[in-house]
Amino acid sequence: MKSIIKIVTVLALLAGVAAGVALWHGHRTGSTAKVGEAQINDIRDMVKLCTLEIVDEVALKDSINGKWLFAKSRITGRVGFDLERLEFKQRGDTLVVVLPPETVEVRESTATGSYEVIDSWDDTLLGLGKMTSREENALRRRQARRYEAMVYSRGYVRRARVSAVATLTGLLSLMPFPVEVTDPWPEGARLLNPPR
Repeated sequence: MKSIIKIVTVLALLAGVAAGVALWHGHRTGSTAKVGEAQINDIRDMVKLCTLEIVDEVALKDSINGKWLFAKSRITGRVGFDLERLEFKQRGDTLVVVLPPETVEVRESTATGSYEVIDSWDDTLLGLGKMTSREENALRRRQARRYEAMVYSRGYVRRARVSAVATLTGLLSLMPFPVEVTDPWPEGARLLNPPR
């Protein structure tokens, strides 16, 4: 099982440099001690670009109603950040940016050849049942839910959060005022507040 993980930082770097230069230029022409809404929106755009993309080939072996399925599939997903919950605090002349809870999206790839059934069988007494499309789809959805939990256990969320803090700290250092990036959930917000 091979995993390919890319962190989208080139776009974040370009956006950050452009935003930093624009804000620096705007800050020089007008001296305000407070951070404006336009500056906060630029920071939101930077956070939006701090995304960890996941592409993984996985084996699916599971059963439903005594029928078994063995298949391979490609999973795609991303770890991003809930921008609605992005917090800003002003402490003296420093803007404190609080990294928001992560959003984890996992789905089966729709690319050609990304799903292949290798074998299926029936373990019931007579062993004559054929797996229906509905049962197969239920197993595929279950796999996506399990993989979402693995995103946490494999440390992908932790890696995304560490990378986001480092990237934002670097990009926001270009701002014409001091900025501090903090992360209250380095292992992931969901681990502290699991879904019900």
